[in-house]
Amino acid sequence: MTTLVLGSYVNAHCLQVLSLPGIGQSVLANRYWSEHGGKGLNVGVGLKRLDADTVILLPVGDDKAGQDITDELQRMNIDTRWVIRCSSQSGYGMGLVDSQGHNLIAVFPGANAQLNTPSVLDALQQCRPCNLYAQLEIPLETVIAAFSAARQQSLCTILNPSPWQPLPAELMVMTQVMIINTTEAAALFNCNRQQLPQSPADWLQALPNLAGNINWQGDWLIVTLGDLGCVALGHDELLYQAAWTIAAIDTTGAGDAFNAGLLWALERETPEQALRIANACGAYIAKHNGVLAHLPDRQTLQAFMASQPQPEGRKIKRAF
Repeated sequence: MTTLVLGSYVNAHCLQVLSLPGIGQSVLANRYWSEHGGKGLNVGVGLKRLDADTVILLPVGDDKAGQDITDELQRMNIDTRWVIRCSSQSGYGMGLVDSQGHNLIAVFPGANAQLNTPSVLDALQQCRPCNLYAQLEIPLETVIAAFSAARQQSLCTILNPSPWQPLPAELMVMTQVMIINTTEAAALFNCNRQQLPQSPADWLQALPNLAGNINWQGDWLIVTLGDLGCVALGHDELLYQAAWTIAAIDTTGAGDAFNAGLLWALERETPEQALRIANACGAYIAKHNGVLAHLPDRQTLQAFMASQPQPEGRKIKRAF
C-alpha cells in the first residue's frame, strides 16, 4: 500500500546551548551541526527506512541545498522523480537545543511555499497511493486541494498540522487521522496549555469531550505527550501508551519519527501496538543529535524495543 507524503525540505542548522534564551538574551553555543531536514522529508525517509512503499513529493530550491538533498535521496535509493525545483532558494531552518533536549525552531519555507495544487494532483494521479500524508510546512490551500482529491478517491488522509495554523472546517472534515502535540492540541481545542489535561488519566477522561467540542469526525485523533507517551481517540476506544524510558539528547524530529512509525504500523499491527512502535521511533530519535541519519530501519527498531522495558498501555471502550 503506497503512501504519498506531501513533503517539505529544510536545510537545517542547529546550535546546542546550556539553556534556551529568553527575549533579548544572548547565549553561547557549545556545539553546531547541520543536516537535511523538514517535516515532510523526515516522515518520508522514516517510512522508507521501515520498508514502506512511499513516494515523497519534495519541493526544493534551485540551489546547492536542493541539489545536495537530491543526491542524498539517490544514495538512499529513493525515487527522485518527485523532487520538484519550485524556487531559487530551498527551505532553511535554525534550531536551538538545550541540555535537557528541549528545542526552539524557526523555519523559512523557501521552495516549500511554492508547492502547488497541480503538482500534488499530478502525483496523486500517477502514483495512485492508498494513503496521503501532509504537514503544514507547505501551503494550506495545497493540502486542502490534495485532501479533497484524496477523499474523492477513497484514500486515507493523515494530517500533522505543524507548524500550527488554524484549520478550516473543510480540512477537518476530510482528515481521517490527525496527529498533534500538546502545543497544537491547545490551539486546536482553543485553550491554553495550563487548561489541558496534565496526566494521561486526565487525557483519557477529557479527550472525547474536547474532540466533541470541535466536532471531530475522523477515525483517529492522536495527541503526543512527550515523555508521558501518547493518547488516541478512535470511534470505539480510547488508548493510552506510555513512553519508552530514555535519556533524551535532542527531541528535534522525534514527532516526525513518531508519525512515520505510526503510519507504517497502523497497516500491520493493532492500534495499541502501532502506538507503541510510534513511541519507540520517536524515542530512538530523541536519543541522538540529528534526525535523518538516525531514523531507524526495522532491524534497528526491533533491537531497540527488545532492549528496553516494555511501557504500559491502557485501552478503554468508549461509552456513547
